[in-house]
Amino acid sequence: MGSAAPLAGREVAFGELASVRSMGTGRRAIVVGFDSEFTTVDGVRTIDSWQFATPDLDDSSMMVQVVILPLDGRRIGMHTALWEVVRAASLWRSPLVRAEVDDRGVRRSTVIEHAGAGSAGDAARSWATNPGDWQARAAALAPWRVPIVLACHYGAADLTSFRGGARVTDHLTRLTSAAGGLVTLLPFRLQSGDQRGDDFGWWRSLSVTVRDTMTHAPAGKRTLAAIGAAAGIEKLEVPGDRISRMTEYRREHLNDFLNYGVNDAEIVVEFLARIWGEGMLPPVTLGGGAAASLVASGSEYFGVASPKEFRLAFSGLVEDDAVDVVEEGDELTFYAKRGRTPVDGAAAQLSKAFASAYHGGLNACPAPGYYPTRTIDIDAKNAYPTAMALVPDLDWETGAIRDVIHERNLSTSDVPEPTTSFVAFVSFEFPGHVSYPTLPIVADGTLIYPRSSEGTAGTWVCGPELWLALRLGAKVFCQIGFAGRPAHRADGSISLSLRHGVKQLIEDRATAKRLFGKGSLEEETLKTGVCTIYGKTAQDVAEQRSWDAHKQEMDNVGGSAISSPSHAATTTSLVRAQLLATMNQITERGGQIFSVTTDGFITDWSATEVESLDLYGLAEHLREARAALTGDTTIWEAKHEQDDLVNFTTRGNVSLRSDGVCAHNGLKPSEGIEADSFDDRKELLVNVVTREGRVENAYRRFPSFQELSRREGRKDFIPSVVERAVSMDFDLKRRPVMASMSGESVPVPDGSKHEMATFQTAPWDSIEECLRARAIAREIAKTGCLRTVDEWKDWHVRFAHGKGHRIVTPRRAVLMSIVMAHRQGVVTIPTLADRDLSLFDRLDWIAQWGLGTVSEGDWRNARRPERASQMLPLSELEPWLSRMLSAAPGRLPLERSGGAL
Repeated sequence: MGSAAPLAGREVAFGELASVRSMGTGRRAIVVGFDSEFTTVDGVRTIDSWQFATPDLDDSSMMVQVVILPLDGRRIGMHTALWEVVRAASLWRSPLVRAEVDDRGVRRSTVIEHAGAGSAGDAARSWATNPGDWQARAAALAPWRVPIVLACHYGAADLTSFRGGARVTDHLTRLTSAAGGLVTLLPFRLQSGDQRGDDFGWWRSLSVTVRDTMTHAPAGKRTLAAIGAAAGIEKLEVPGDRISRMTEYRREHLNDFLNYGVNDAEIVVEFLARIWGEGMLPPVTLGGGAAASLVASGSEYFGVASPKEFRLAFSGLVEDDAVDVVEEGDELTFYAKRGRTPVDGAAAQLSKAFASAYHGGLNACPAPGYYPTRTIDIDAKNAYPTAMALVPDLDWETGAIRDVIHERNLSTSDVPEPTTSFVAFVSFEFPGHVSYPTLPIVADGTLIYPRSSEGTAGTWVCGPELWLALRLGAKVFCQIGFAGRPAHRADGSISLSLRHGVKQLIEDRATAKRLFGKGSLEEETLKTGVCTIYGKTAQDVAEQRSWDAHKQEMDNVGGSAISSPSHAATTTSLVRAQLLATMNQITERGGQIFSVTTDGFITDWSATEVESLDLYGLAEHLREARAALTGDTTIWEAKHEQDDLVNFTTRGNVSLRSDGVCAHNGLKPSEGIEADSFDDRKELLVNVVTREGRVENAYRRFPSFQELSRREGRKDFIPSVVERAVSMDFDLKRRPVMASMSGESVPVPDGSKHEMATFQTAPWDSIEECLRARAIAREIAKTGCLRTVDEWKDWHVRFAHGKGHRIVTPRRAVLMSIVMAHRQGVVTIPTLADRDLSLFDRLDWIAQWGLGTVSEGDWRNARRPERASQMLPLSELEPWLSRMLSAAPGRLPLERSGGAL
């Protein structure tokens, strides 16, 4: 089993580190590793074995191994399999199990005799009088369960191997898909009896918690071989292609087959023990553990004693029955799903605004083409942890909104620092000399950075990008904006709880590196934990839906323990601002940007030159945060370097050098080709520079969790081939500068050369231009591509001289823009905000204005962030908008002296 590493003559366990203690559950558990072997032939999966491993109760250095072979080809139920493990390993003797339970289970008479107070006792007494009451029986047996943590790796393959059906608990509907694995949020019961009708019948009760090591493995170590190596156990392999013929392998080499199968189950147990301790219940996921660590460190930082008090201090949330301030149907699902609500109206308004301003990473391809010169891929060091360390907490209890700005131009005094807590709905225009405008608009499913917001009502943005826009000379008109009131510590300093929590994780990572070695499982676990904190603050802030197997429907995932729109939106805005400031300064000084992806970019500058930039004043804040977190003030580092860059679209570039970039734009390598290998790079390069249309890219796909767990039409874990063709064309997030275009010859390994259009880009003047350009490119991609200069000239003729048609019903566009403006929080229409009116009444009121009707679906979707780019400017919504704004709640619009409005 897992062991600690010595330091200065004593044992220091990984679990002793403060952040690891708070990441773990601290609860004892019976951990059973599990794996299965199977063979799939002609679309039918045959289960060859189920194998289990669990530490011996008397000597935890020993492992009890159990392998079940289905000799007649039939599958068994999960309860049947697990009870065999209970008997073989004598798990009924665990201190976690009641003394009266043995290898046969517990007698019905024993359950009834020991019925005490509470719901379980009431159920036992009910079962005594009515043996056929299965609900009472289930509740009565619950305290007599053997609690098992069933741990596997990539559970979609193994948990689907058991028999299901109406007569057994459908375990698949108790699971949740998370972080690439299958887990349970709560244990589920499995119970079975010997079918005797008298008082002496034996019943076997299990409580099952599922954990998947896919959700605990650090980035880059998510294969079973990798986690085995990290835990000190070599994964066994089968010879040749036997992995696809396991039935034959079992028949011909049974001993080798048994050793191979149970080895995988042991790896899972050892891996979890190495991180969380022997016989301990792991958290649901590594990210969930990191969030728990932040709750613990944040509670200490705020001086509070409970998660409930932490939520109030961190994100302004209270239990749903404490206050009632949010309009029905307008709640953000990240908190409503968890039965919480903002502490007051200001908190609700501010959280909604920050959620609207939450956008993803900055990704673009400013210079498509072939560049046989030195280029360097430079990353921001720990971009998201650094940004998180600069985000202030808000004073939710005093009142989170310090100031409201309405219908005026912004100045630098409104957003004096890049870390100012500020969020606003704005329209804008950048000067012509700005190469990279900084205010994003969500359109066509992506972030576009146009020179102006012309043609739209505007966009929700956060303080960091607004700060940068104003320093670049942009004219920014604020329709509605909120300056947040930062919380302060007792010493008068601004409250930075994320900095405190992230610093603890970083310090513990440094300790783990010293104790266990660079690249060790312990160090990599904490590194991943640091990186997942940002994602947990953003969980369901932009509404996310996933399959709820128990309800058999799609549903919102709900927030995490640390979801917070203000922290999440400001963090990602800071990272984008860091990149945008760097790109603008490099361009101003004669350098070039070729590609940008989330937290890094490709340039012709060195990391030392980039480090010298002041980023218009942002660099000093970033360096201060880096120093506070790590003691190192540098903010950039070089990742890759190449002299043969083929740069074709966003997240799409390749070099044949082993230390160069290789980003596939979604194109999957052919089977048998190792990712990032020379063969992978060569295949990608050839596909890109020789294409004459979309690139054919069929791949094997396994069923989704929804397909595996639905009650009707359920699929087994059997792959299918997905036929598809992928466009490798430049995505036109920026405007091609046709005068700069040249046809460069790209050499490929076979000695041939192929033309690739190479050119500079500029920001689009408006979103409408961008969308029209992208629509033309999509049409071309149906039969061809945009690779050569002539192909791009054809596109340009269509764009420059073709007519763009917006096929909309004018009044419908006005109506939906009014609804969007209200739902996005840009304006507040009294009747639509009246909580005394039902949604039906409000929609009926809208219909009476003569502009058309709005469905419940329209109403829900109008709140989605991407709808802001479809909203007409407010001036085009007159006179209807002003009349709706001035109408008293519930007042009918048709008080007219002639004709409809």
